Amino acid sequence: MIAITSLGIYRYYREQCETLAEKIEYYQMETIVKEQFLSSQTYELISSLMVHEYWVDDIYQSINREPLIITSSSRHDEVLDITFVGTSQSFLSWYNMVQQKLKYCHIQIMSVDTKGNSIFFTCKVTPLVT
Repeated sequence: MIAITSLGIYRYYREQCETLAEKIEYYQMETIVKEQFLSSQTYELISSLMVHEYWVDDIYQSINREPLIITSSSRHDEVLDITFVGTSQSFLSWYNMVQQKLKYCHIQIMSVDTKGNSIFFTCKVTPLVT
């Protein structure tokens, strides 16, 4: 009786170990496939197309995170001309954030003007992927 019970327990744990080993093997294969895809040219192409499509929206959303006010903006071809008012600290914070998180956009500072207590920043923003 003890031998039969022990054999049953042994089979149960053996099946559990085999199931766990299969799950680990599947997870490892899935991880390898994901890593291969994320480093593939296909992924880079898909990412660049998605980034290229929404880069203007990303710029506007990034400006909304800082205390900056857009006074004018226009888009022609692949260039976004934008002028906004704010403090130099808020501008630099926005600029650094775009450089770090929106690496697919290039900001060129065209002018910095002061009128009274206000500072106006005029920039050209272009996508790096065209």
